[in-house]
Amino acid sequence: MTILITAILDAGRSAVDIAIFTFLPLMIVTFSLMRYLESVSALRSIAGKVNPLFGLFGLDGLGVLSIIQLSLVSSAAPVAALTLMAHKRTSEKFMAAAFAAVLAAAPANASFPLASLGVDPGSIIINGICGALVASTLAGWIVGRRSLPGKISSCDRTDDHDVGRRDLLASINRGGADAIGVIAAILPMLVISLALVGLTQSTGALSAFTSVAQPLLQLLGASQQDVLFFLTKCLAGSSATVTLLLDAHKELSLPPEKIIHGSAFLLNPLDLPGLSILIASVPALRSVAGVAVFSALAGILVRTALLSWL
Repeated sequence: MTILITAILDAGRSAVDIAIFTFLPLMIVTFSLMRYLESVSALRSIAGKVNPLFGLFGLDGLGVLSIIQLSLVSSAAPVAALTLMAHKRTSEKFMAAAFAAVLAAAPANASFPLASLGVDPGSIIINGICGALVASTLAGWIVGRRSLPGKISSCDRTDDHDVGRRDLLASINRGGADAIGVIAAILPMLVISLALVGLTQSTGALSAFTSVAQPLLQLLGASQQDVLFFLTKCLAGSSATVTLLLDAHKELSLPPEKIIHGSAFLLNPLDLPGLSILIASVPALRSVAGVAVFSALAGILVRTALLSWL
């Protein structure tokens, strides 16, 4: 019981620290920027230029923005674009494509820190975008077969209560309110996922698993360290995995080539925290989660194949 209580309390402190001091400022800025661009019809102009090209990959303008936000800001940044898509009642086809693309791409908060290990973050980000386009194409095709032709976000639709939101201050206020609402939705799932990670570590379950699975690991050519990286990624996310990689590099001097080849599986939001944050923030994603996860896995496999040729 003591271990359980300690894990919950530690997870609560960590979750509040991450949500309030990391996610909240980032989301306030991204939501405010998106709301301002929407109010001056800049999003409509962007969408009009990218739709003819990226429409081939099942993406609309906001879907493209969500990939850019993830690749250049962080794994939490696409929440702003995905939320706008949900507010505009974008069709399931484009929601699924954008969700799948986000899950298959490489987040900036996990890619850029690897530069200290001699890894080129640009190559990882480009590889992630390639996987994202594969995932979005597959998701759009699957959903498109079972539904009516999708509606592309026009990015200029405004509600009655948005008519007065035509200046920067009003956009910041609206963006801040949106960001606080998202944090309130994220926090419970963040606490639970971090508590699971803490329990796994404190009870020795991870060490026991690697010991039991040792024959299988030898057959697959995987080490206990590889399993540790993979399980940490699934339970704690890409940022925790990068932290583990940085610590391991200090002791083992991991070659950059090995890190790059493993980045496709390790650096993406397709994990417990990533899915929890995105679905809790944008409930409209629940209806397309299955298709998005399947398509994202296909995109990650393509990323792995591309990296194997390097």
